[in-house]
Amino acid sequence: MTAHHEIFSNYTGSRNSPMRCLFGSLMQLLKPRSSCRLLLGILLLAAFAGVGFWVHGTPFDVNQEVSGVLEVGHKGRKRSETEAQGKDDSTQDYSMRPNSSYARLFAAEVRALTNTLPELNIVLTTTNMGYLDFTENMLLSIDRVGIHPEVVVIAEDRGSYKALLDHKYGLHVLKPPDFNKLPEAIDFGVPDHQKFTIRRPAYVREFIKQGYEVLFVDSDTFWFQDPYPYFQGGSFDVAFMRDYRKTFSDGVGFYRPTNSTDYFLRVWVWVLDTQPKLRQDQRVVSYVLSSKLSPDLKIRSLGFQTFPTCKNLYDSDNEVCRNVTDKTTLFHAAFTPLHVDKRKVFDKCNIWLVNTTTEKTPS
Repeated sequence: MTAHHEIFSNYTGSRNSPMRCLFGSLMQLLKPRSSCRLLLGILLLAAFAGVGFWVHGTPFDVNQEVSGVLEVGHKGRKRSETEAQGKDDSTQDYSMRPNSSYARLFAAEVRALTNTLPELNIVLTTTNMGYLDFTENMLLSIDRVGIHPEVVVIAEDRGSYKALLDHKYGLHVLKPPDFNKLPEAIDFGVPDHQKFTIRRPAYVREFIKQGYEVLFVDSDTFWFQDPYPYFQGGSFDVAFMRDYRKTFSDGVGFYRPTNSTDYFLRVWVWVLDTQPKLRQDQRVVSYVLSSKLSPDLKIRSLGFQTFPTCKNLYDSDNEVCRNVTDKTTLFHAAFTPLHVDKRKVFDKCNIWLVNTTTEKTPS
């Protein structure tokens, strides 16, 4: 065989030739299994594109609503609030989308409150009759630390609202947008409690839009020291506690009023409002952070030693409290879902401050 014929034979017969590779790839794509994978990939791409168009589209353009980081501690001009026009989704009890009537009512309540606050930073929490005793305990722990931040409490039922109105701490108590429809008392785990849980990022966002730094804490927290030094300096938008090494918890979160924070909160609200299988707020925040839907968000991680949970501070097998160090700053009773079990942790760790002779135990 001549050299010319050898070259031609090698070109057409080589397993690694471009023509064979192209032909093989086409045959693989025509197989049923590969076709399904290709179709699934196209559907996923379309879904993410839909999210991208929503968060960037008008009139929800973050850059129009938020103009950079506002200087904390200076009562300057507040951000203008752009209310979206569109279909009102208030028929859904949990809806806090910007165009819902519930969101507009709560936004008006927040604006009225912020006109009276002296500084651009608050502590925000929610409570109900089922956790009113833990809220009282948290307030006592803050007072014992020796600081007095502006604390805003959103009362999720009429009983807790009445109980907190004249509280000696000097709280700012807000009503949810559907306050007139609320029962007298809500306990942990019932559907109404879940409804309010998924509204929390929308509550935070209303204060962010007014230029406030927000430290959101669940009511089952205990303050050993002033946590604010851990939120100073550095370039970050939000700071979260961690449940695990790579999993953040929204039970304690510090939010700065930046473009990226507002963007992140809007995506968080949108996922809660549109994805029925992701109704639990903790699952959603983990999903949003891990899916890179908010890629520019800068996160500060709060360490286990300074911001522990029950997993770090309490030995549930032996029912003993681990040593509290001089670095322990703020404790959150996560990983212990039931009220009675949380109370046991607080008792064992000697951090229950409410007068046991006068407290009312939730039913």
